Amino acid sequence: MALSDTPHRRKVSITVTLAASIGLLVAIAVIAELVLGLSAGRRNTLTLLNEKAVFMMDAIETGMRRHLDPAADIVAHVQEMVESGHLEPGDRTRLGDALAGMLAAAPQVTAVAYWDSALQQTVAIQPEGKFVRVLQQDRSHLPEFAEILRDVDSANGPIWRKLAFNDNITLINVVHPVRRDGELIGFAGAAVSMPGLSSMMTRLGDVYEANAFILYGPDHVLAHPHLVSPHPDLSAETPAVPRNRVGDLLLANLQDSEPVEGFKSAAANGVQVESIDLFDTYHVVFSRRIDDYGDVPWTVGAHIPAVTVGAEFGRLQAAALAGAGLLIVSILAAVFLGHRIARPIKRASIGATQISTLDITDAQPLQSSRITELNDQAHAFNAMLEGLKWFQTYVPKTLVRRLIQEGGSSQSEERELTIMFTDIVGFTSLSEPLPAGEVADILNRHFAILGGCIEQEGGTIDKFIGDSVMAFWGAPEPQGDHAARAIRAAHAIAEALQESNEQRRLTGHAPIRIRIGLHTGPVVVGNIGAPSRINYTIVGDTVNTAQRIEQLAKGFDQGSAATILISAKTANAAGESDGLQPAGAFEVKGRSEPVEVLKLL
Repeated sequence: MALSDTPHRRKVSITVTLAASIGLLVAIAVIAELVLGLSAGRRNTLTLLNEKAVFMMDAIETGMRRHLDPAADIVAHVQEMVESGHLEPGDRTRLGDALAGMLAAAPQVTAVAYWDSALQQTVAIQPEGKFVRVLQQDRSHLPEFAEILRDVDSANGPIWRKLAFNDNITLINVVHPVRRDGELIGFAGAAVSMPGLSSMMTRLGDVYEANAFILYGPDHVLAHPHLVSPHPDLSAETPAVPRNRVGDLLLANLQDSEPVEGFKSAAANGVQVESIDLFDTYHVVFSRRIDDYGDVPWTVGAHIPAVTVGAEFGRLQAAALAGAGLLIVSILAAVFLGHRIARPIKRASIGATQISTLDITDAQPLQSSRITELNDQAHAFNAMLEGLKWFQTYVPKTLVRRLIQEGGSSQSEERELTIMFTDIVGFTSLSEPLPAGEVADILNRHFAILGGCIEQEGGTIDKFIGDSVMAFWGAPEPQGDHAARAIRAAHAIAEALQESNEQRRLTGHAPIRIRIGLHTGPVVVGNIGAPSRINYTIVGDTVNTAQRIEQLAKGFDQGSAATILISAKTANAAGESDGLQPAGAFEVKGRSEPVEVLKLL
């Protein structure tokens, strides 16, 4: 059969075939990676948001309890003192002095009092901004006090009573029965003012850039930034302000809120997450019900603009857009690659056609190719072109070497680096009385502070060892100023810890102090480990010396947020002299010569 007799079939060019095939494979790979990455990112983002919601509510609830519970502690103390005989209700002068002393120790408590069974009252009052006053009063003619006396007769502990309104302020009251030989002889009581509670909630809200509040039942507000001063709607009949009268439009429309999906973990911890569309702006409301302060349930909560909560999702969307852009670029690159691969095949086809027509003069030799089969084809084709000049096309080797390198593994090498070790002072005694979850929270916040400072100066965190951090500078990217970067990072850590400790003191927590050691020297750096588990890390005597220097800092601790020791080699490498105080030369385990150490001021 002659060639011209071959049946015609639909044909597709190799350019289209290669471009479509490679483009499709690249698209499938990139889309699969993008979907998996975004799915994992969304799960991680929701996990972080759940943890943030629970953490915020835990902090606000803890602040509220620390503000209110001293009142219950005081009345329990009065009950114990009277029942044990250390205080005699009949000696009302001494009783008043004792109540005044207890009140002075708890500035958030407005008043503390004792009533005997005849409802004769001894009360110490501490109006805001004024001195403590002690009053003796007869309350036997007031039915509300007789009601309290009846209620405490059947109680064995503190009772949080309904709200009271006195002297233009709302008071949150707790009472405690007092008995001797099983007989009720009176009761103790204490009160916390609503403006004081609102001030505390305002401070807590400022920490989280939110409006913190406490609801009394579903429709009244007990504490809010707008209630720091007495509200005109307050009265004996209405001791808590209605939601729609506080001046907070979001609380006024709280009934229109809708649950936000994805917060199952927060819900399991008692935190409800809801959203409200207010004037085309979404807000998120976090809340938790509290049933420990009387018959009427309380709700602690906070609301913030949804854009604040959604910042994490915004970053996720940015990643999705970047992934889509990468997909487009990858497909275009695949099409371009298909054209490049098809080009020599098309040239061979044209040349073969020319040879088949004996048009040898115009036939061009094929260029060499990096693809073996195409290269063999080119050599075979060019051998057919007798009488034509042999030529070669020079192909740069730089790109090839780069492609080969991209497929290989990083080799370990010796390089001079600067290593940092940190350790928390007294962490064992700090963490021993705390539950495991709180210890983990403390470490996570601490490592976040240190990690931010280290990464800001281009450092690499090698590992976390208990409450310690090991980091280094000078790899994987070479850094000529690695020692100076490490010193700047140590300074930044000290400043960040100082600021963090100020916040911890405000919330009643002990400060966290650390020791830092820096040393510069040669190490082996690269991918080190078993074939199934490889880490990019560093090893060598320099690492051990850096850790020993950090331990030497124990002898120079003067109570600052960070005690920083650096070796003379680090100081020399950084060219630092200012702010350094010689600390001496020390024998270090594993070193034959003493190590000269300086203290960073």
